[in-house]
Amino acid sequence: DDPAATAAPDLIETRALSLHYGRSQALKDISLRIKERVVTAFIGPSGCGKSTLLRCFNRMNDLIDGVRITGECRIGGEEIHAANVDVIELRKRVGMVFQ
Repeated sequence: DDPAATAAPDLIETRALSLHYGRSQALKDISLRIKERVVTAFIGPSGCGKSTLLRCFNRMNDLIDGVRITGECRIGGEEIHAANVDVIELRKRVGMVFQ
């Protein structure tokens, strides 16, 4: 274990994060912590929810009809689904680069 990585603060944290596309559940009770300044990779087969989870971090899933999200997603300690969150500012801070 890298002591610097252990000491790094959590940048992103999810608790019991679930996502449904209509009646189909794409994410189920995801709880994780991603440290600041630590390289993190999501690896898995096609269709397992990697991109869906990443899109949760800047609320891109909000743009899809029929999506329902439960649980918590915090970035820098701030709940990103709170009513006072400016989604445009969030997306400026949390960018995405697709393959």
